Amino acid sequence: MNKKKNNKIITAILVLALTGAGVMTYRGYAIETEKSAAESIAVQARTETEKILLAKKQEIIDQWSSKVYPGVTMMGVDLSGLTKEEAKIKIETEVLEKLKGMSIDVLVKEKTFKLSYSNLNLTLGVDSILEEAMSTGKNLEFEAKVERISSGVVEDLAVNFTPDQAKIVEFVNGIAKEVNQEAKDATVKKEGSAFIVSDHADGLVLDEAKLIADISGVVSNINGEKSLTADIVVSHPKVTSESLQKINGELASYTTYYGTSAAGRKYNVGLAASRINGDVIMPGETYSFLGGVGTVSLATGYKEAGIYVGNKVESGVGGGLCQVSSTLYQAALHSNVGIASRRNHSMAVSYLDPGMDAVVFAPSLDLKLTNNYSSPVYIYAYGAEGKLTVAFYGNKADMGGKTYKVYSETLAVIQPTVITKQDSTLFVGTQEIEQKPVIGYKSKTYRQTIQNGTVISTEVISEDSYKKVDKIIKVGTNPVTVAPVAPIVPVAETPVVVPAGNP
Repeated sequence: MNKKKNNKIITAILVLALTGAGVMTYRGYAIETEKSAAESIAVQARTETEKILLAKKQEIIDQWSSKVYPGVTMMGVDLSGLTKEEAKIKIETEVLEKLKGMSIDVLVKEKTFKLSYSNLNLTLGVDSILEEAMSTGKNLEFEAKVERISSGVVEDLAVNFTPDQAKIVEFVNGIAKEVNQEAKDATVKKEGSAFIVSDHADGLVLDEAKLIADISGVVSNINGEKSLTADIVVSHPKVTSESLQKINGELASYTTYYGTSAAGRKYNVGLAASRINGDVIMPGETYSFLGGVGTVSLATGYKEAGIYVGNKVESGVGGGLCQVSSTLYQAALHSNVGIASRRNHSMAVSYLDPGMDAVVFAPSLDLKLTNNYSSPVYIYAYGAEGKLTVAFYGNKADMGGKTYKVYSETLAVIQPTVITKQDSTLFVGTQEIEQKPVIGYKSKTYRQTIQNGTVISTEVISEDSYKKVDKIIKVGTNPVTVAPVAPIVPVAETPVVVPAGNP
């Protein structure tokens, strides 16, 4: 009985529990349904707003699709909101004018040269400039485009242009003409016992290739530095005033005579001496006598006079120059200036002993001297009134207190023979000298070095040979024919007829 009662109670509790649960479940469902509906309405409202906003953004982007985005400039010129055609006009006017107003300062030494862009015949790359201006910002994502348009961030574009390279070269050439200068040697002139020395000057050469490249780089970099310094190559003169000021006295001199020479030869000796007078041989330098006298021709002032040609003395332009070269050679030997190249004559000369001469004949035979001193050597040469003197001046200390004596020894005298030649163009009993005789020699030349009056050394300078020239006499072989004497025939006298009727 009790068991049945308990079962009824449990059943009733279960029914009540289930009923309460059902009520609660229903109420919760209603609340959740209400919430979902509200959220759905909110989402729908938000979507509509976003659609409107999105549409507005798209509208903004579309409005700028054919225009330059805000903030786009070129050399500070605002291109914002311009169409392609409008931007082109502004670039070709305002931008180009602003570009032409620029310039570059080129500093050369202490002078400034200005290059204006307006002188460079600038060519604008308008198509590429417009393409960049119109496309700037338009390759961004959707939201980034909107942000770019609304922010108005300034973006200054580079200008695409090309200068006329020939104008840059022309500008640099103009600077070079004004700046470049050749190195100027100092000069020295003997006036009495004094030496007057002029100033030297350094040479300046503009590095044109580098400057052209540097200017081209600066011109193309609009935002870069607008000034540059040109490179100058400095060359120093061979002869400086400081070096010439070391000349303080005579090293040695030598004199020969030509008073019996023909007029043309006398003239040539004086002229050649004047051409080498004042020449300077720098330390270590080799001097050419032929280079000093210059081209030997009638056009350069020389006259015809006797010269050696084979075994004979013939007339030729420049006769007498060998006496100048030989006297110069002796002055060099006596001052211990180095002899780089020297040849003796083929036949002995009258103005110097054998072994003491120096022949010259352009272009193969030349007298060359080398200055082996540490100071410059000045050549003094003067010929007048049959007397030729050549002297070397330099720094007296270079000789170390030494003097020099030069002399020659005749080793052999070769006498010419007499050769006779029969000549049918000459009558029997007559003679004619075809070739004059010249004595031949073999000689040895010495130089003594003297210090404090004592010979401290003797050296052989040269061993020379001079050929003999035989005397040639032409003897006539043409017999003398005596013409026959015609007999004397008496001349008959013609009677004088006197006409009738004369008185």
